[in-house]
Amino acid sequence: MNPAARLWKERLSAHLKTVSRYTVYAGQSGFFLFLIALFIASSYMYGKALARIPETFPHALIITCWLLPFLAVSPIRTLLREADLVFLLPMEAKMGTYFRRAMLYSFVTQAFAIVFAVSSSMPIYRHGFGSEAVSYIVLLLFALAIKFANLLGAWTESTFVRAGYRLLFRSVRWLLTGIIAYVLYRYGSFAASLLVLAAFAIMSVWARSSRRVPVNWPYLRTKEAGHNTTLLLFFNWFVDVQELPNRVKSRKKLSGLANLVPFRKDNAFRYLYALTLLRSELFGITMRLTAVALAILLVVGSPLLFAAVYALFQLITNVQLSALGRFHRHSVWPALYPIQAALRHVSAARIAYTAQLVQVVLLALPMFRPSVFTPWLLLLPLFGLALAYAFRARRKN
Repeated sequence: MNPAARLWKERLSAHLKTVSRYTVYAGQSGFFLFLIALFIASSYMYGKALARIPETFPHALIITCWLLPFLAVSPIRTLLREADLVFLLPMEAKMGTYFRRAMLYSFVTQAFAIVFAVSSSMPIYRHGFGSEAVSYIVLLLFALAIKFANLLGAWTESTFVRAGYRLLFRSVRWLLTGIIAYVLYRYGSFAASLLVLAAFAIMSVWARSSRRVPVNWPYLRTKEAGHNTTLLLFFNWFVDVQELPNRVKSRKKLSGLANLVPFRKDNAFRYLYALTLLRSELFGITMRLTAVALAILLVVGSPLLFAAVYALFQLITNVQLSALGRFHRHSVWPALYPIQAALRHVSAARIAYTAQLVQVVLLALPMFRPSVFTPWLLLLPLFGLALAYAFRARRKN
């Protein structure tokens, strides 16, 4: 067997073993039952919403906004490791099989998400276009083709030397993907096919005329580390993940918030965990959860649904922030300084509680809209604080 193919097979086998092991823990926690219940409830609400959609509703635009992240977000799981930058770099000319299989694996795994996205958009599509609607098979095959093109674009993007060019190429790729998806659902597959050919030609000429490298090893390794961390952080909701790496981001301006912690000896761990939260992936996850929750709460019109969404995102964020106390468990430096080790858990809990308090306040703001406000909704911030306190108290013990 080709050495590159054998290496990919070994890496993929180890990766799938890790995923399957932690998936078992996720299933034991009842997560999949929760997803089934969420799917049933969402399907019911979806059907009720379709009955109230007016004829002037922008069906194609809404479907495009729904599909765009599924189509354009195209991570390539290379399963590269840190040592590969030393030991595999000299074999770059022989690594074509490895990266082709990485592309194939990425496409197959992301194809399931495409099937879900296209399938879930069919009811609203047929509601808006009726007999003029393109068949499901055509739409699905077209969407899979766009996904594969985006994966090729993501690989091409990775070969750019300058980060600014990568960002610009990615932005144009997203824009073209959105336009193609809209044309597909609004004007049909023929017009979308012509647009795909034109977009492919433009992006190909751009790529060929730009400064690139065959394989951008440092960039691919950095992206792979990010994908792996995100996956392990998800599993960290359900079990203590030993393989979870500590990825540090500078975030110089945000890191200044840690200076709000008073400069005292007993605050050493509080300062450490404030910096840890601000510079780790936990901060990004918390911000994304907050942004998604705000976007949903700003359009929800039912007080009961508002409360359900509020409570759900509070719970998810609490579970995520519970991972903060797992950082620095094995650090040796606290033993070298006259700092009480018992303060570590308490300090982590206080920082997590402070972050949760900020989210409690932010998510409470949309409830004052006249269309949704009900006096009993004022209990939601108290619920959020009580939930955060319960999580932090459990972590202290």
